[in-house]
Amino acid sequence: MKIIDTSGQQCPAPLIATKRTLKDAQVGDSFQIITDNQTSFNNISRFLKDNRTEFSYEELNSIWTLTITKQTPEPENTDVREYCTSEIPHLSKGDFIIAFTSDKMGDGDEELGHLLMTNFVKAIRDLDVLPGKMVFYNKGVMLGAEGSPVIDHLKEIEKMGVTMLLCATCAKYYTLEQKIKIGTLSNMYEITQVMSSADNIVRP
Repeated sequence: MKIIDTSGQQCPAPLIATKRTLKDAQVGDSFQIITDNQTSFNNISRFLKDNRTEFSYEELNSIWTLTITKQTPEPENTDVREYCTSEIPHLSKGDFIIAFTSDKMGDGDEELGHLLMTNFVKAIRDLDVLPGKMVFYNKGVMLGAEGSPVIDHLKEIEKMGVTMLLCATCAKYYTLEQKIKIGTLSNMYEITQVMSSADNIVRP
């Protein structure tokens, strides 16, 4: 398997290397991209998801290894500049995570619950200290799917460097695997690791 190590490189270099290797690969071929930059990992992930390209990843000591499989002849979105976002310097990330277990907030009126959830997600963007990660499971995965009322807000938060993990089993259960537009589909073991290592967990 071809391995491209972009460690030490800043965006757009890792994203350009991903696009070039994807273009040169044959349908069905797999290759790996290595980056030590969280922002580059987030940008590459968004690029691949938008182009419906299958990938998985491993993280070890802040080094991300993405394993990518080419599934279509050419990517639909070829302009990497729109994916090359950078960290926002005046924001910082705290040692807490936000766990979304539903697409609405609270157990009362459903319409009110959806409105409160929308307002909650919008408020995250304005925090001085962002969550280190955000996890989505059960009906929470619906927030990250196409057509979600908060999908654009979540995309903005992801651009700020917040890692988002969505339960793959839950996405499959709700038939949303091909409609997820943010983050990375993950397993419950990884989500459990993230939650158990956080100082605080916020559950809206």
